[in-house]
Amino acid sequence: MNQSAYYGHESQLFGVEEVRLQGGKGDGMRLLQVRNGKGLEFTVSADRCADISRLHFRGENCGFFSANGYVAPAYYDDKEAGWLKNFTAGFLTTCGLLAVGAPCTDEGVRLPLHGAVGNIPAERVSWDMDDEKIWIKARMRHAQIFAEKLILTPHDHLLEDEQRAHHHRRN
Repeated sequence: MNQSAYYGHESQLFGVEEVRLQGGKGDGMRLLQVRNGKGLEFTVSADRCADISRLHFRGENCGFFSANGYVAPAYYDDKEAGWLKNFTAGFLTTCGLLAVGAPCTDEGVRLPLHGAVGNIPAERVSWDMDDEKIWIKARMRHAQIFAEKLILTPHDHLLEDEQRAHHHRRN
């Protein structure tokens, strides 16, 4: 049976919608809202290391969204515990790449709480889908002249006929 004959546009059931927040500390943030049509929905925050800020299964929340709500990278505070002022939490938050844990000094370099990569916007965000899956790719560059040059490339894919998502990160 051709199921597509029973709906107008596939976005009624599954797919990816790109949105941009307006107002408040999240103003201008790019989000990808992903649905597989089988009850699994999640939001990718492209401007926050392509982290998964929200995840719902059959309408039930599966993550924690902090009182800060969405906070754009422009509000990032790397002093002591300032990271907590813009921590969205969500379903998946990236920490590192140079530091994880409490603020500290390592070889004379001051490292912030949980590192800075979670506040780096993706340079490239792309998505596509076919008859079997939806996938999202992104690339973050954590770099400084005469210092580290790190690349993180998360890749999410959601199978349209199953109730699970796969998340891969490599650097």
